[in-house]
Amino acid sequence: MSSDPEAVAQLWITSLSAHDLEAAVNCFDAAYVDEAPARRGDSVQGQDSVRRNFSMLLSDLPDLTATISRTVADGDDVWMEWSMRGTRRDGTLLEFVGVNIFQVKDGRFHSGRIYTEIVRDAGGIDAQINRMTKGNS
Repeated sequence: MSSDPEAVAQLWITSLSAHDLEAAVNCFDAAYVDEAPARRGDSVQGQDSVRRNFSMLLSDLPDLTATISRTVADGDDVWMEWSMRGTRRDGTLLEFVGVNIFQVKDGRFHSGRIYTEIVRDAGGIDAQINRMTKGNS
């Protein structure tokens, strides 16, 4: 397995798109831990949790594909902007985008900071400012 952080990120995305669960999970260290600062309490710990999460995604989104828009490596860290899309079993489209910051050790993701969200129609910038200033959702 490559120790190049950008290569690990690309392998993970390629494995997800190929629906190769074990190859995708193998990109993560057994002691992997992440946090999602924008979603308090949302954390993944361990390779078994990674496997469970990706297994559900691949099962429930049979045409799932993932792409990387860009990556930046900084030592053992890789910052990646990426997207995922697929059709849910009920026929609706899921689009998911984010920026992940992974620390890579020994060719695997060791830890991560995850900033992701489901793509949705938000009503424009005025609606976004209204949600920020008035708390309306």
